[in-house]
Amino acid sequence: MENLLTELITGAGVIILSFFISSAFFRKRKLFDFEEEKRRAEAIIEKGKQEAEKILKETKDQIVKVKDSFRADAAKKEERIKKLEEVLNYREKNTDRKEDKINELRLKVASYKEALQTIQDGIKRTEKDTKDRLAAKTGLTIDQLKTTILEGYRTDLEEENEEKLAKMEEDLKENAIKTAKKILVDVMQRLCSPTSVETKAVLIEVPKDYIKGKIVGREGRNIQEFEKTLDVDIIFNDLPNTISVSSYNLVNRRIAEKAINKLIKYKAEIDKVVVQRSIKEAEKEMDRELSEIGQTAVSALGLKNLDQELVRTIGRLQFRTSYGQNIMKHSMEVAWAATMLGSELGLNVQVCKIAGFLHDLGKAIDQNPDVQGAHDFLTKELMEKYKFSEEEVHAAWTHHESEAPRTPEALIVKAADAISAGRPGARQESIEKYIERLQALERTGNSFDGVSNSFAISAGRELRVNVDPEKIKDEFMKPLAAEIAKKIEQNLSYPGKIKVNVIRRTKHTETTK
Repeated sequence: MENLLTELITGAGVIILSFFISSAFFRKRKLFDFEEEKRRAEAIIEKGKQEAEKILKETKDQIVKVKDSFRADAAKKEERIKKLEEVLNYREKNTDRKEDKINELRLKVASYKEALQTIQDGIKRTEKDTKDRLAAKTGLTIDQLKTTILEGYRTDLEEENEEKLAKMEEDLKENAIKTAKKILVDVMQRLCSPTSVETKAVLIEVPKDYIKGKIVGREGRNIQEFEKTLDVDIIFNDLPNTISVSSYNLVNRRIAEKAINKLIKYKAEIDKVVVQRSIKEAEKEMDRELSEIGQTAVSALGLKNLDQELVRTIGRLQFRTSYGQNIMKHSMEVAWAATMLGSELGLNVQVCKIAGFLHDLGKAIDQNPDVQGAHDFLTKELMEKYKFSEEEVHAAWTHHESEAPRTPEALIVKAADAISAGRPGARQESIEKYIERLQALERTGNSFDGVSNSFAISAGRELRVNVDPEKIKDEFMKPLAAEIAKKIEQNLSYPGKIKVNVIRRTKHTETTK
């Protein structure tokens, strides 16, 4: 720093000397005030010195500050290094202590293992000695003893399980009826569909009487052709401008209705040929209508990928009744009720729905004179033909117990069928005919020797026969039930199937002396 100051002063002197030389030169050429110039030069030199001293002082101060900063940083770093050394020393000592402790624990674990192994060996020896002494006392081998002990435990567990199951069964029986009633009531309240009673006759309005005469034909020949071809009854003389068509086969009735509506629009003379042609055209239209009705029904239930011939057969249910109840509406009600019941009980809902919907499928073809058999057996044949699963077929066709229901879904379909058929307004039967049918059943049961009394129950679907135990022995009860059922089949008309239950009760009483 002092060298720098010397250089600055020397430089200033050179500048001043140059200035004087220049001044002397100019003095020769010009006249000017030398003293003034000297003072000015001295002032400049003084100012240079002051500035140089100021710079020197600032530089010294800056150097002092830098030195102090370096000393402070160095002190901090030394202090940090000391702390790090202390931490490392502490960690090193702690690590050494942990290693010592771990080694100590390892030694203890090893000693414990040795002690445990010694104890286990002793237990095994003791167990072997005990088994040997026990086998010697009982005269049995070790395997035989094991089997005996396990059998004892198994017997105890089975008895305990039987007690628990019996208790659970008792609890379920106590609440079963209440739960079942609640589920049935809930389902019936949710099943809000209109009544489905159908009439057997349809009235066709004819615009003018002469058209009615053309349709009837000379001496009623056209009407006779209708009745012979379609097995329908046509009445044309009861009401003016009206033709009445009635039949138990509602498909034929619908075909006749379509054919007569075509003849109403026919301008020329109507004869048997024209009647037959109109019937054939109506049959073709009827096939299309059956397919549309069947497709609408299966779509409403969310059923897919069904054979078109099956869909057409399903459509025929729209034109089938039982006690006035439309079978298509009845089948859909049963499907909905079975689905709701199945979902409440956690069963296979799809099986319940399909079986409930198709349970009366046989009624779509049972009016065909070429088809023989009860409608439930026909349902089984049709469902097997169209490759439904065994569970669906069984649940559908056993609703009249031609075969004992084996699955919960089959029982659900039976219950849903009863709900739909038994609700008010579903079926049409006068109270007089109903009472007469029940009385006829009871008279049939009472007509056999040895029968004490008979009771028709379950709306005439079951006949309960009580016999005299002195006259009818147990071995004759099954033949008697068969004879009563056969006589009912021969002499009475009834819907569905009737179950005959023969009951023989014996009672022995003794009095003490």
